[in-house]
Amino acid sequence: MSELVKLNALARGLDSVWLSSAQKKAFNYSDGAEAEQALHRVLSKADDLSSDSDELNSCIVDWPTEYHLSSARANLLKPFSISGRNKNEKLRILEIGCGCGSITRYLAEQENVEVDAVEGSDIRAGLAAMRCRDLDNVTVCVSNFNDLTLPRGHYDLIVMIGVCEYAGRFSEREDDASALLELLAKAKLALNAKGRLITAIENRLGLKYLLGANEDHYAQAYIGLDDYPKSTGIRTYSRARWSELIKQSGFMYSHFLLPFPDYKIPSVITSEELDDQLVKVVLKGATSRDYSRSNFRAPENEERLWQGLAQSSKLSEHANSFLIVLTNVQTGVADVKDFSSEKYGYVEPEYCQTVTSLGAIHTNLASSNLDAKVVERLRAENTQLQSHTSNLEEKVAIMSNSIGWRALNIVRRLLGRTGV
Repeated sequence: MSELVKLNALARGLDSVWLSSAQKKAFNYSDGAEAEQALHRVLSKADDLSSDSDELNSCIVDWPTEYHLSSARANLLKPFSISGRNKNEKLRILEIGCGCGSITRYLAEQENVEVDAVEGSDIRAGLAAMRCRDLDNVTVCVSNFNDLTLPRGHYDLIVMIGVCEYAGRFSEREDDASALLELLAKAKLALNAKGRLITAIENRLGLKYLLGANEDHYAQAYIGLDDYPKSTGIRTYSRARWSELIKQSGFMYSHFLLPFPDYKIPSVITSEELDDQLVKVVLKGATSRDYSRSNFRAPENEERLWQGLAQSSKLSEHANSFLIVLTNVQTGVADVKDFSSEKYGYVEPEYCQTVTSLGAIHTNLASSNLDAKVVERLRAENTQLQSHTSNLEEKVAIMSNSIGWRALNIVRRLLGRTGV
């Protein structure tokens, strides 16, 4: 029996989900009843529940089903070595905010691991348990994470994918940043001496938001750039703000990775130090998406914008998402595959009306066979792109602070517009 179950005296429900009687605050989070019912129908009938299931991929018809069923979701964790030494020394994993079990499933498929998955929504936890029903190394628990007592120094790995931005919504703390620090502190105590925490979150200053895409959680453009006036407890952070928060959290080491086009459906994962000469090659086809509306179109040859940002050392400041590793030992950060230009095969589902063919690429600049004149011309183009990006940021700042825009923000909040 899981240490988490024993420590919190959880009771097993009829759907194989462990229940907590200590939940103090309502956990109102959902993709909507229709979306969750559709997932239930798919998962209850599926024969192949694996993280790379073609059967589940074939059931993708919209954004909610893509997010919960796409095999590309697991790309996010593929750069990491996740396995225990043997059957007697299993890797202990805690997943906070497991949702409907997509990442849970991938974690549990790794060798010699035991997974405790926590989800605040009973419906979503039930779907996660259904996704992992043929595995015996997964324990799914329903509880607000803040209401659980975690076994101290117990876990080798803690995973929080798309969770940190909600810290303020499900906490009693007065502000979002304090709630996030409390979340990180609690997770830190549950890690053993060599353990690591992996988290993924959108970047408040991501390029797609500068270009007018809706903020993913509010379905509203520019609200993140305006630093979330009157936050509802959902907030993302910039690269610089994350550095401040990590220092306050007490973690000794951190490592930032950049998933493209974002952490939700990543096709490419790079380091922050990706050479600007490689960016155009590496990020070709990794096109930014607005998940709350279909009429957003990223610029043609978006990779040239990324190249301009990389050339001016701004790539990580404006990447759409972060994948962050936190540890107290330097080896925990270094235990990652050579992913500086790692690319995974991925074809967007038919409903996106765009098919992107992704192949292998080389990590060595010499192998890209870039002609010196081509490089020189690209540098000139990048200078223009940097100027364009700078002007765009200024326009966004002016727009976000205008009286008309603020009035529109107030009307939208009154109408209760929120998104995935």
